[in-house]
Amino acid sequence: MTGRPADNPFASRRIDRLEYRFQGIDVQSITDRLRKTGGRGSVIGPHGSGKTTLLEHLAERLDGRPVWVRLSAQTPRPVEAAVSKLPRPITKEHAVLIDGAEQLGPWSWWRLRRRTRNARAIIITSHSPGRLPTLHECTTSQELLTNLVDTLAPGMAENIDLDELFLRHEGNIRLCFRELYDAWARG
Repeated sequence: MTGRPADNPFASRRIDRLEYRFQGIDVQSITDRLRKTGGRGSVIGPHGSGKTTLLEHLAERLDGRPVWVRLSAQTPRPVEAAVSKLPRPITKEHAVLIDGAEQLGPWSWWRLRRRTRNARAIIITSHSPGRLPTLHECTTSQELLTNLVDTLAPGMAENIDLDELFLRHEGNIRLCFRELYDAWARG
């Protein structure tokens, strides 16, 4: 199980290549919802549930030039960081993708919405609904974790109690992967 960090099946570059696993819905249904909401919508869900992965998947299928704004709890002054990444002017050619919109307070959200009002599409990720119509709610399950582990490291799921890992990390698959990365590195 041990080896070079580059060989670790849970290295971030390998995890980043995983496609979003649709459960009970497909990408066409989500893009249809986006069209019905005038190109405005949100992907919601808890930490580690695949919101960013889904947003990246959707970005490949959007009309318009994607403009990414990535925010996190570590982003200082998030509205300034977000606005500084936007082209001037925002036009119907642009699809604005805001990952981590929950970092914006009400005033900051209003400023960003105003600045992007001419965009063809605006899609955000957030932990809770309310800012834009919900396009999809991301969820996780023990079965999903097992499936992803089998994809990254075939046969490894049989040697680890993934149910316990999933419960300990409260369904946050990203944290499960971090622990599996460390476990693989330790041997």
